[in-house]
Amino acid sequence: MTKRSDNSGATLIELLISMTLMATLTAGGLAAYARASSSYHTASVEQRLRQRAQYVLATLEPELQMAGYFGGAAAPTLIEKDLPATVRDCGSEWLTRLDVPLETAANLPRGCDPRGGLMPGTQALILRRVSAQRMPAHAGRAQWLVQTGAMRSGSVLWDGVLPAGTPASPELRDLIVRAYYISRTADGDPATPALRMKSLTEVAGKPAFVDTEVMSGVEDLQFALQPAAGAPRAIRVTLQLRSDAGDLRASEPPRHLSITRHFTLRNPVPAP
Repeated sequence: MTKRSDNSGATLIELLISMTLMATLTAGGLAAYARASSSYHTASVEQRLRQRAQYVLATLEPELQMAGYFGGAAAPTLIEKDLPATVRDCGSEWLTRLDVPLETAANLPRGCDPRGGLMPGTQALILRRVSAQRMPAHAGRAQWLVQTGAMRSGSVLWDGVLPAGTPASPELRDLIVRAYYISRTADGDPATPALRMKSLTEVAGKPAFVDTEVMSGVEDLQFALQPAAGAPRAIRVTLQLRSDAGDLRASEPPRHLSITRHFTLRNPVPAP
């Protein structure tokens, strides 16, 4: 009589069953990892979009709150022919309306070409004010001189030369005029729009407007002044961003984020 040998090794069927179970577990693990990775990637992209949106809003908030601040003096009416030649092509329309603290526009002035072209359907925001801090006289920078007599009045200096009779410690502040707009292209990424800013500053010792990028990926910016007529006391800002090439995987469609915020403006009323 033949006895069945006692063999502790696995049979072929047991090996196949084990391999099937391992393959099933591995596939399930990979699928779970892929889902987790996709969810993490989506959350990361959304988080980056929100961080960029918060940066843009944090940049605009102090500008909006300070718009129209002229040290308690009424903003003057400037005449284009009296402006320095370096700001006439880009800025004369903005500088001859210093009495308007805040306005929106569908286009930038002629001669003030937007970097990469203005994004269709977006709005530009123009803000006018002076610095909160007093500044020393600075040739080549537009500055606001407040005369503190019986009535507070102000004038713009372009050359840093104080007029005769100015007190030894004059109330002098930098004139700030800025225009925010959406460009078709971002720096180094022609396929992505960007929020840009044209700001009145100094170039080679003369007043001029300089164009800089604020944040890439901003594809729309809309404003609603409240009230729409007269001196605005509040503004509604709607900001839309989209992910850029660095955020996305291959062939992944861009993601979008839209945020609306209301800001109260603190426009001081000039003293009578």
